Amino acid sequence: MTDLASAFPTRPLKLTKTGIVPGIFSYLGGLLLLGVGGFIAVWQAPGIVNDWVISQNPVVVYDSTVEDGHCTTRRAIFVDCEAHVTYSVKGKTFERDIELMFVDFNMGDYEVEVVRSADKPQIVGLSLGLDMLWNRTIVGSCFVLLMGILGAALLFKGAQADRVRALSRKALKLTAVPVQVTGIANVLGGKAVTYALPRPGKKRGTNMTSRMRRKQEPFWLNGDGQALAALHEGSKTPILLDAELTRLELTEEERRKIEAARDGVEPVAS
Repeated sequence: MTDLASAFPTRPLKLTKTGIVPGIFSYLGGLLLLGVGGFIAVWQAPGIVNDWVISQNPVVVYDSTVEDGHCTTRRAIFVDCEAHVTYSVKGKTFERDIELMFVDFNMGDYEVEVVRSADKPQIVGLSLGLDMLWNRTIVGSCFVLLMGILGAALLFKGAQADRVRALSRKALKLTAVPVQVTGIANVLGGKAVTYALPRPGKKRGTNMTSRMRRKQEPFWLNGDGQALAALHEGSKTPILLDAELTRLELTEEERRKIEAARDGVEPVAS
């Protein structure tokens, strides 16, 4: 790689293409995940907070009616339950729709009682909700946190992709770096090449993806799956180069010099 790096132009270069997908798709995915996390929070948080209040001083409501009560198990362990509860306290009637979500391996039915807060009679729940209170709190928090982390990661990935694409339109110093190609998959309109910066003695870096035309190949360096990439000055995201080096604004002489260095031969004079 030393000879190849020395053969790489030292003048500022532009990239004609990066193969990196525009950040808009990551932004949309990130916003979708954040929306899912927000929906779960709005859906489950009020019921969990109410049941924590009830748990401080619970009272069983024997004179109550439970309508449309049912639980649904999804993917063997995720359970969500719904019920409409009607009850009276000192002649005043209360109604409430109750929704629960938790993780459980139980395959049978659940027996429940209606419970309310002794201090705040308008706050009511089910004994099942109290039994699974820590379960619901942890599961709901994990879902919201996971969606938040994944959503934020996609937003960051989109911003990073747009930054690299913006840099490619500027004439900047580029450094030749070897990358490890870890996979090639056919996609609509071409193929996606997955690659990462190798780290000697360490786990390889984060995987990146470059789109290429169906018949296009990376600029292979050897038989071990290594290919040539270009790294912008001040950037941490290498751009995978194609076999013909058309992604770089090179002169024919510069192109021949790089190819000759890769092949270990003298460049052919024009």
